[in-house]
Amino acid sequence: MADNKNKEKWLTIGLLPIMWLVYFAFEIFTGRVNDIYTLVMNLLLTLVFAFTGLIIYYLSKKYNKGFTNKTVIIIFLILMLIDQGIKIIIKFFFFNNYVEIIKGFLSFDPIINTDGSWLNARFGLGVGFSALIVLNIIAVILVIEVYRYYLSKGNKSFWADMSFLFISTGALCSLIDKVFYGGSLDFIGISDLFIADIKDIYINLGILFFIMLIYIGGYFKDEDNSTLKDDWNSIKKFLKFMKKDILRK
Repeated sequence: MADNKNKEKWLTIGLLPIMWLVYFAFEIFTGRVNDIYTLVMNLLLTLVFAFTGLIIYYLSKKYNKGFTNKTVIIIFLILMLIDQGIKIIIKFFFFNNYVEIIKGFLSFDPIINTDGSWLNARFGLGVGFSALIVLNIIAVILVIEVYRYYLSKGNKSFWADMSFLFISTGALCSLIDKVFYGGSLDFIGISDLFIADIKDIYINLGILFFIMLIYIGGYFKDEDNSTLKDDWNSIKKFLKFMKKDILRK
């Protein structure tokens, strides 16, 4: 039991640093990191991410059974207000401002990313704006329905609540940005690598919560003897639930 708790703790602490290191290694190999200062400062970010993971771990112990429906709604609204409220203020009062917070590393640099997503901008995928909006809508619906299906099975946990909250708010904020700003209003500049926003933080935290959810649920264990047919039947059950749930609304 103690060994499992230690694994859970170190996985929670280590996930964000690992995610960042994988991304940063990619940028190094593609030649976008050309000086020691950029290398050191971005590696130091792993300490911030590790500390964030530690805080999340202790929160997961305190709220192991998750939150009440009322609390989930309140957190959802707060997350939405933080992202969208800050963007409204920036758009109307500070959009043309540039502030270097940490020289050569961290800056306030508002832009409208008309590519609609980091992947589109970074890799030039050329996915149309209308297609991105449709994908965004599908993502929002899917996240909500997966969460509701999880709850319908009598499940409830901190990791499920938090993964739903952060992924759904991230996806919904992304949709709002596309509809009202014509793209993502990004303003957090990291070196010369990218400019992000708060919803990007939400989505990455949501990924951490989701990985922890499936880890705690035992989906990474080798003892799972389910067949491909079993998995397909599970998907069909979810799709039936989703259809009934949407039509009922």
